[in-house]
Amino acid sequence: MAAHQRARRLLTGAIGAAGLAYPACAAICPKGRSGCPYPGHCFLYTDTDANSLCDYTSRSAAVAEEPAGTAVTAPTTAATPVSATTAVPALPPAPGSAAVGLAPVSAVLAGLAVFLVTAAAFFALIRTGRLGGRAAGPAPALAASSLLGLGAGECAASLLLGQPAYATVFAAVYLVAGTVLAAYAWQGGAVSRRVGLALSGTSALFGFAVLAPLMPIEFVGLVAVVTGGPLVPGMIGVLGGIALAAVAGRAFCGHLCPVGSAQELAYAAPVPKVAPAPPRAFEAVRLGVFVASVAAAVWSVNLLEYTGIYDFFSLTLSTGLGVFAGLLALSTVVYRPVCRALCPFGLLFSLPSHVSRLRLRRTEACVDCGRCERACPSGCAGRDASKRECYLCGRCVDVCRTEGALGYRDGGR
Repeated sequence: MAAHQRARRLLTGAIGAAGLAYPACAAICPKGRSGCPYPGHCFLYTDTDANSLCDYTSRSAAVAEEPAGTAVTAPTTAATPVSATTAVPALPPAPGSAAVGLAPVSAVLAGLAVFLVTAAAFFALIRTGRLGGRAAGPAPALAASSLLGLGAGECAASLLLGQPAYATVFAAVYLVAGTVLAAYAWQGGAVSRRVGLALSGTSALFGFAVLAPLMPIEFVGLVAVVTGGPLVPGMIGVLGGIALAAVAGRAFCGHLCPVGSAQELAYAAPVPKVAPAPPRAFEAVRLGVFVASVAAAVWSVNLLEYTGIYDFFSLTLSTGLGVFAGLLALSTVVYRPVCRALCPFGLLFSLPSHVSRLRLRRTEACVDCGRCERACPSGCAGRDASKRECYLCGRCVDVCRTEGALGYRDGGR
């Protein structure tokens, strides 16, 4: 072995043994690559199929069975699947991060304070209509402002904790509670285009701060569950979010997913846009990616790893980061290419969204002026078009000039 390779492996092992493997370890050790000395034992990912290779299944709330404070060593035998009841150890903060490692109670109280301050500020702005749209009633405005505050509060608490072990808990709360709050806020008319962009900004920051399993790259974990793997807490949250899509449509994809939010912000850039392609063209590509992703996941290969999503949100300088940066650049002119063509979760969320109870619908007041259809970047604003690819961007509602002609409601078209 070349001297520089031996030195690199020794350095990697030393960093891991010192407890500094996050987020660097998460960026280099998936699938046991780059000489990771303990695949499946980095406190962030687990080895569900016991082949001593990281399966990219986030273990945030279901961590390794080693006692807290025990040094991690290279596995000599197949890794043991993680129990969801295992106690969470006190993990060290990421190197170079802003985490300060407060006690859990102190960090949660600080996050609660951020939540209250943020929610109060946005509540006043939404109620007065300063964020666009019509002045919403107190209850819908409270739901929208609480959603913004929830994201900000969880980001603060996660950074102050400095422990990735709680990421799944934060993610599950944000996914489930956030979807419910978003649906209620939309139904009450409290979500304007500006509010939607604020939500996208909060959710994108959530991805950087929490690095939680809210991203397409976690699809392999879902396949592992379906094929007999353990049902870890993160996957319970994901399955709950998919079920909620039957009621709320693509609320999660539109406002809560960090990957989708980053693309939403990119598309807001003031540059010329490519004319929307028919939704079914993107869906056909995504179906092919879905089938390939399932087949690859069965063999413990994560195709979505090569999009660089994790490298981007962990701020890891790598080829993967460049790939996702390229996808974001494409997102400035093409609406949500990852969500619509590459994300396997996008297909799973679209199926219940096709028959969701709550969705953007026209009423008898609609005069068929065509404003909404011209404004829709995903090409699904037609009167009889399916809303399974509607990401609730709010453009159609903002351009509608007829009172009560378009709204997020139950029943009718």
